[in-house]
Amino acid sequence: MSFSWKKTFTIAQREYLTTVRRKAFVFTVIGTPVLYAVLMTLMIRPQMGDRARQMRDFHVLGVVDSSGVFAEAEPEILGTVATDFSVMSAKVSKRDSFRIEVRSLPNQLEGERALKAGEVSQLLVVPANYLETGRLRRYAMSTNIFSSQDERAVSGWVVRSLLRGRVDEKRVDRVERPARGMELLTPDRHAAGAFEAHDERREMVDFLLPFAFGMLMGLCIVIGGQYLLQGVAEEKESRILESMLCTVNARELLAGKLFGLGSAGLTIVGAWVTMGAFFGGPVLALAQVHLQSAVLGLAIVYFLLGYLFYGSIMTGIGAITNNMREAQQFAFLFTFMNFIPFYLMTSIVGRPDSGVAIGLSMFPPMAPVAMMLRLSAPSAAVPLWQIGLSIALLAGAAWLALTISARLFRIGLLMYGKTPTLPEIVRWARQS
Repeated sequence: MSFSWKKTFTIAQREYLTTVRRKAFVFTVIGTPVLYAVLMTLMIRPQMGDRARQMRDFHVLGVVDSSGVFAEAEPEILGTVATDFSVMSAKVSKRDSFRIEVRSLPNQLEGERALKAGEVSQLLVVPANYLETGRLRRYAMSTNIFSSQDERAVSGWVVRSLLRGRVDEKRVDRVERPARGMELLTPDRHAAGAFEAHDERREMVDFLLPFAFGMLMGLCIVIGGQYLLQGVAEEKESRILESMLCTVNARELLAGKLFGLGSAGLTIVGAWVTMGAFFGGPVLALAQVHLQSAVLGLAIVYFLLGYLFYGSIMTGIGAITNNMREAQQFAFLFTFMNFIPFYLMTSIVGRPDSGVAIGLSMFPPMAPVAMMLRLSAPSAAVPLWQIGLSIALLAGAAWLALTISARLFRIGLLMYGKTPTLPEIVRWARQS
């Protein structure tokens, strides 16, 4: 039977419309970004106020000074803590003030009693040989592993108390925070050879952008592959494919499913990119983050080749397994491989020219996500030959996966009962 493009596109249209009309697809397109945004808000916003709440609860610092060095120490700790940032800039837009009373206690036993009774918030014990050893002991009933604002406040008090009466106030301020007025300059991205002020907000966006880009790529490839896996496995289990093969051949059916469900995956990508540009575009513009058109073009290329690679594998798995549960068990390994670059994200983004980053971007199962992480990294300078080689290897792997899956698809589609063994799968793949 000759290959018919008309039948292929009919199958593709049917697969696409059936997929996009499902409630689960609509939830994936709309609900996933909304759920992600809500979770990010619930994670980030409480952390923004943690430092302020920590300092508001810090009322009294008890001090047991066995060295006598802090006999004329500062009687209180005054300061401010940042609680919010301006949307229009990287400047702190809101700060809360705090005041901590410093209370002298006669001995450590009394200090621990006061701490347990809640009379002091924290206890600082200064040994007699403090000047020689520099060692201090700070006691607290609880601590916050995500904030060390209280430690910085106590350290500042120690510095000011040590220098009080010995050095003028301006020098005390400089010693307490010597780098407070230091400005960091980094190479200007838009003017070669020039420098610009370092923007912490943009640095955070530069860190999160590769993660979001790679995650979008990985999720869309996996979602498209899962649609193929589910479609083939369910239709084989329900014997629908037997009826379909009466009018179309295996190649037309395979191509139609790849085109139709691949279009559904592209629909998800387009919808998420549109939503991200609408809601996140103004923030990225204010942070002066600009995505190069070449990177977007490469993202499309990697998505198409990555989808073809994983989609072909999922189709083959669906054809040789007997039910959806078996298919998902086999597919888990390949799905996991797609997300391995995220476990090594700090190495890839921090050092995009390292051996690990280059190796992962050349290995076809991980190339789409790894290369996107490299290209989106702030210090990225990926040579063109590496991009070309990565695409060539991925295209070759996709063609090989498609060829093997087509053979498995033709042979295993109508076979039921026992799942074939590995030698049987290899024998099927070698048959023309």
